[in-house]
Amino acid sequence: MMEKHYRCWAEIDRSALRHNLAFVREKFGPDIDLLAVVKANAYGHGMIKVAQTIADQANIFGVANLEEAIALRAAVQNPITILGPALPGERGTIAERGFIPSISTLEEARDFDRIGPGQKVPINFKIDTGMGRMGVLAEEAVAVFKEVSALPNIKVHSVSTHLPVSNEDEQFTREELHNFGKLIKQLRVEVPGDYKAHALQTAGVLAFAEEPFEIVRPGMLIYGISSLPEFQSLLRPAMTWKTRIALIREMPAGHGISYGRTF
Repeated sequence: MMEKHYRCWAEIDRSALRHNLAFVREKFGPDIDLLAVVKANAYGHGMIKVAQTIADQANIFGVANLEEAIALRAAVQNPITILGPALPGERGTIAERGFIPSISTLEEARDFDRIGPGQKVPINFKIDTGMGRMGVLAEEAVAVFKEVSALPNIKVHSVSTHLPVSNEDEQFTREELHNFGKLIKQLRVEVPGDYKAHALQTAGVLAFAEEPFEIVRPGMLIYGISSLPEFQSLLRPAMTWKTRIALIREMPAGHGISYGRTF
Protein backbone atom coordinates (compact mmCIF):
# COMPACT_ATOMS: atom_id res chain seq x y z
CA MET A 1 0.00 0.00 0.00
CA MET A 2 1.34 3.40 -0.99
CA GLU A 3 2.26 5.58 1.98
CA LYS A 4 0.02 8.62 2.39
CA HIS A 5 1.82 11.94 2.05
CA TYR A 6 -0.31 14.92 3.01
CA ARG A 7 0.38 18.03 0.97
CA CYS A 8 -0.73 20.34 3.77
CA TRP A 9 -1.90 19.83 7.33
CA ALA A 10 -2.60 21.61 10.60
CA GLU A 11 -0.81 20.77 13.83
CA ILE A 12 -2.50 21.61 17.15
CA ASP A 13 -0.35 22.30 20.19
CA ARG A 14 -2.35 21.00 23.15
CA SER A 15 0.02 22.62 25.62
CA ALA A 16 -0.80 26.00 24.04
CA LEU A 17 -4.52 25.40 24.60
CA ARG A 18 -3.87 24.66 28.26
CA HIS A 19 -1.53 27.64 28.60
CA ASN A 20 -4.13 30.05 27.22
CA LEU A 21 -6.91 28.80 29.48
CA ALA A 22 -4.54 28.82 32.47
CA PHE A 23 -3.86 32.48 31.65
CA VAL A 24 -7.59 33.19 32.02
CA ARG A 25 -7.78 31.23 35.27
CA GLU A 26 -4.82 33.12 36.71
CA LYS A 27 -6.34 36.44 35.63
CA PHE A 28 -9.69 35.85 37.35
CA GLY A 29 -8.91 33.40 40.14
CA PRO A 30 -10.60 30.20 41.30
CA ASP A 31 -14.07 31.61 41.99
CA ILE A 32 -14.94 32.56 38.40
CA ASP A 33 -16.36 29.84 36.15
CA LEU A 34 -14.72 29.39 32.75
CA LEU A 35 -17.15 28.78 29.89
CA ALA A 36 -14.85 27.53 27.14
CA VAL A 37 -16.30 28.16 23.68
CA VAL A 38 -15.67 25.25 21.32
CA LYS A 39 -18.28 26.06 18.68
CA ALA A 40 -17.62 25.66 14.94
CA ASN A 41 -15.44 22.61 15.57
CA ALA A 42 -13.44 24.66 18.09
CA TYR A 43 -12.85 27.32 15.44
CA GLY A 44 -11.39 24.65 13.16
CA HIS A 45 -9.08 23.17 15.80
CA GLY A 46 -11.09 19.97 16.38
CA MET A 47 -13.84 20.23 18.99
CA ILE A 48 -13.57 16.79 20.57
CA LYS A 49 -9.81 16.74 21.08
CA VAL A 50 -9.74 20.36 22.22
CA ALA A 51 -12.48 19.73 24.77
CA GLN A 52 -10.79 16.59 26.07
CA THR A 53 -7.55 18.54 26.42
CA ILE A 54 -9.07 21.31 28.57
CA ALA A 55 -11.97 19.48 30.25
CA ASP A 56 -10.31 19.68 33.66
CA GLN A 57 -9.77 23.44 33.25
CA ALA A 58 -13.21 24.43 31.95
CA ASN A 59 -16.30 24.55 34.15
CA ILE A 60 -18.70 24.70 31.21
CA PHE A 61 -18.43 24.33 27.44
CA GLY A 62 -20.21 26.53 24.91
CA VAL A 63 -21.35 25.27 21.51
CA ALA A 64 -23.41 26.77 18.69
CA ASN A 65 -26.20 24.23 18.32
CA LEU A 66 -27.71 20.91 19.38
CA GLU A 67 -25.70 18.87 16.89
CA GLU A 68 -22.45 20.11 18.41
CA ALA A 69 -23.77 19.54 21.94
CA ILE A 70 -24.61 15.89 21.23
CA ALA A 71 -21.19 15.25 19.70
CA LEU A 72 -19.45 16.94 22.61
CA ARG A 73 -21.45 15.06 25.26
CA ALA A 74 -20.03 11.79 23.90
CA ALA A 75 -16.54 13.04 24.80
CA VAL A 76 -16.85 15.08 28.02
CA GLN A 77 -19.20 15.35 31.00
CA ASN A 78 -18.95 19.10 31.68
CA PRO A 79 -22.18 21.12 31.49
CA ILE A 80 -22.84 22.36 27.94
CA THR A 81 -24.47 25.67 27.05
CA ILE A 82 -25.96 26.01 23.57
CA LEU A 83 -25.15 29.59 22.65
CA GLY A 84 -27.28 29.78 19.50
CA PRO A 85 -31.09 29.68 19.33
CA ALA A 86 -32.73 26.25 19.30
CA LEU A 87 -35.18 25.20 16.62
CA PRO A 88 -38.61 24.24 18.00
CA GLY A 89 -38.08 20.62 17.00
CA GLU A 90 -34.80 20.45 18.91
CA ARG A 91 -36.13 21.60 22.27
CA GLY A 92 -37.34 18.21 23.48
CA THR A 93 -33.92 16.65 22.93
CA ILE A 94 -32.20 19.60 24.60
CA ALA A 95 -34.38 19.20 27.68
CA GLU A 96 -33.99 15.43 27.74
CA ARG A 97 -30.19 15.60 27.43
CA GLY A 98 -29.82 18.30 30.09
CA PHE A 99 -28.14 20.85 27.84
CA ILE A 100 -28.48 24.55 28.71
CA PRO A 101 -30.34 26.41 25.95
CA SER A 102 -30.06 30.16 25.44
CA ILE A 103 -33.47 31.83 25.68
CA SER A 104 -34.36 35.11 23.94
CA THR A 105 -38.15 35.14 24.34
CA LEU A 106 -40.86 34.24 26.81
CA GLU A 107 -42.37 31.97 24.15
CA GLU A 108 -39.19 29.86 24.00
CA ALA A 109 -39.16 29.52 27.78
CA ARG A 110 -42.82 28.50 27.84
CA ASP A 111 -42.12 25.85 25.22
CA PHE A 112 -39.31 24.38 27.33
CA ASP A 113 -41.59 24.56 30.37
CA ARG A 114 -44.25 22.50 28.56
CA ILE A 115 -41.62 19.96 27.52
CA GLY A 116 -40.19 19.56 30.99
CA PRO A 117 -42.86 18.39 33.51
CA GLY A 118 -41.14 16.48 36.27
CA GLN A 119 -37.74 18.00 35.53
CA LYS A 120 -36.22 21.44 35.70
CA VAL A 121 -34.85 22.63 32.36
CA PRO A 122 -31.74 24.79 32.96
CA ILE A 123 -31.64 27.88 30.74
CA ASN A 124 -29.29 30.71 29.85
CA PHE A 125 -31.43 33.89 29.81
CA LYS A 126 -30.02 36.15 27.11
CA ILE A 127 -30.30 39.95 27.28
CA ASP A 128 -29.63 42.16 24.25
CA THR A 129 -27.54 45.12 25.40
CA GLY A 130 -26.32 46.12 21.95
CA MET A 131 -25.55 43.10 19.76
CA GLY A 132 -28.98 43.04 18.11
CA ARG A 133 -28.77 39.32 17.39
CA MET A 134 -30.26 37.37 20.29
CA GLY A 135 -31.77 38.18 23.64
CA VAL A 136 -34.59 40.05 25.33
CA LEU A 137 -34.28 43.80 24.83
CA ALA A 138 -32.72 45.39 27.90
CA GLU A 139 -35.73 47.58 28.65
CA GLU A 140 -37.99 44.50 28.69
CA ALA A 141 -35.59 42.15 30.47
CA VAL A 142 -36.81 42.50 34.06
CA ALA A 143 -40.47 41.94 33.21
CA VAL A 144 -39.73 38.95 30.98
CA PHE A 145 -37.25 37.48 33.47
CA LYS A 146 -39.90 37.54 36.20
CA GLU A 147 -42.29 35.56 34.02
CA VAL A 148 -39.62 33.10 32.90
CA SER A 149 -38.41 32.52 36.45
CA ALA A 150 -41.96 31.78 37.60
CA LEU A 151 -42.39 28.90 35.16
CA PRO A 152 -42.50 25.70 37.24
CA ASN A 153 -40.24 23.58 35.03
CA ILE A 154 -37.61 26.21 34.30
CA LYS A 155 -34.39 26.71 36.27
CA VAL A 156 -32.39 29.82 35.37
CA HIS A 157 -28.78 28.68 35.20
CA SER A 158 -27.30 31.94 33.93
CA VAL A 159 -28.03 35.39 32.55
CA SER A 160 -25.82 36.64 29.73
CA THR A 161 -25.21 39.28 27.10
CA HIS A 162 -22.78 39.71 24.22
CA LEU A 163 -20.40 42.60 23.52
CA PRO A 164 -20.49 43.65 19.84
CA VAL A 165 -17.61 46.16 19.75
CA SER A 166 -15.34 45.26 22.66
CA ASN A 167 -12.36 45.27 20.29
CA GLU A 168 -13.30 48.62 18.70
CA ASP A 169 -15.29 50.97 20.95
CA GLU A 170 -14.17 51.15 24.57
CA GLN A 171 -16.70 53.79 25.62
CA PHE A 172 -19.70 51.89 24.24
CA THR A 173 -18.47 48.65 25.79
CA ARG A 174 -17.97 50.19 29.23
CA GLU A 175 -21.47 51.68 29.08
CA GLU A 176 -22.85 48.34 27.95
CA LEU A 177 -21.18 46.49 30.83
CA HIS A 178 -22.35 49.14 33.29
CA ASN A 179 -25.93 48.82 32.08
CA PHE A 180 -25.79 45.03 32.16
CA GLY A 181 -24.41 45.16 35.69
CA LYS A 182 -27.28 47.40 36.79
CA LEU A 183 -29.76 44.97 35.24
CA ILE A 184 -28.19 42.00 37.03
CA LYS A 185 -28.41 43.81 40.37
CA GLN A 186 -32.06 44.63 39.73
CA LEU A 187 -32.84 41.04 38.73
CA ARG A 188 -31.24 39.70 41.90
CA VAL A 189 -33.27 42.06 44.06
CA GLU A 190 -36.57 41.29 42.37
CA VAL A 191 -35.95 37.59 41.62
CA PRO A 192 -33.38 36.15 44.06
CA GLY A 193 -31.60 33.00 42.95
CA ASP A 194 -28.29 31.25 42.47
CA TYR A 195 -28.03 32.03 38.74
CA LYS A 196 -24.75 33.44 37.46
CA ALA A 197 -24.05 36.19 34.93
CA HIS A 198 -21.63 36.40 32.02
CA ALA A 199 -20.70 38.95 29.37
CA LEU A 200 -16.96 38.79 28.68
CA GLN A 201 -15.81 36.98 25.55
CA THR A 202 -12.21 37.05 24.31
CA ALA A 203 -11.79 40.83 23.89
CA GLY A 204 -13.80 41.39 27.06
CA VAL A 205 -11.60 39.02 29.04
CA LEU A 206 -8.48 40.79 27.82
CA ALA A 207 -9.53 44.44 28.03
CA PHE A 208 -12.43 44.66 30.50
CA ALA A 209 -11.43 42.27 33.26
CA GLU A 210 -12.73 44.55 36.01
CA GLU A 211 -16.29 43.40 35.15
CA PRO A 212 -16.05 39.59 35.13
CA PHE A 213 -19.41 38.79 36.80
CA GLU A 214 -19.40 35.07 37.78
CA ILE A 215 -18.61 33.43 34.43
CA VAL A 216 -16.23 34.44 31.64
CA ARG A 217 -16.58 33.12 28.12
CA PRO A 218 -13.25 32.91 26.25
CA GLY A 219 -13.46 31.81 22.64
CA MET A 220 -10.67 32.62 20.18
CA LEU A 221 -8.42 33.34 23.15
CA ILE A 222 -8.25 29.62 23.94
CA TYR A 223 -6.68 29.03 20.54
CA GLY A 224 -4.14 31.81 20.99
CA ILE A 225 -5.88 34.49 18.92
CA SER A 226 -6.54 38.04 20.11
CA SER A 227 -8.58 40.62 18.22
CA LEU A 228 -6.63 43.22 20.22
CA PRO A 229 -3.01 43.20 18.98
CA GLU A 230 -1.63 44.63 22.23
CA PHE A 231 -2.57 41.41 24.06
CA GLN A 232 -1.37 38.90 21.46
CA SER A 233 2.00 38.34 23.14
CA LEU A 234 0.23 36.96 26.23
CA LEU A 235 -1.19 34.06 24.23
CA ARG A 236 0.29 31.06 22.44
CA PRO A 237 -1.20 30.23 19.04
CA ALA A 238 -2.34 26.61 19.09
CA MET A 239 -2.43 25.93 15.36
CA THR A 240 0.47 25.69 12.93
CA TRP A 241 -0.41 25.20 9.27
CA LYS A 242 2.24 23.37 7.30
CA THR A 243 2.71 22.37 3.68
CA ARG A 244 5.22 20.66 1.42
CA ILE A 245 7.08 22.37 -1.40
CA ALA A 246 6.37 20.44 -4.59
CA LEU A 247 8.03 22.69 -7.16
CA ILE A 248 10.40 25.66 -7.27
CA ARG A 249 10.91 27.59 -10.51
CA GLU A 250 12.99 30.59 -11.50
CA MET A 251 11.08 33.00 -13.74
CA PRO A 252 12.38 35.92 -15.79
CA ALA A 253 11.39 39.43 -14.76
CA GLY A 254 8.03 40.52 -16.16
CA HIS A 255 6.76 36.98 -16.79
CA GLY A 256 3.09 36.52 -15.89
CA ILE A 257 2.02 33.88 -13.36
CA SER A 258 -1.26 31.93 -13.48
CA TYR A 259 -4.75 33.11 -14.43
CA GLY A 260 -5.06 36.81 -14.98
CA ARG A 261 -1.26 37.12 -15.04
CA THR A 262 -1.60 38.68 -11.59
CA PHE A 263 2.11 38.83 -10.81
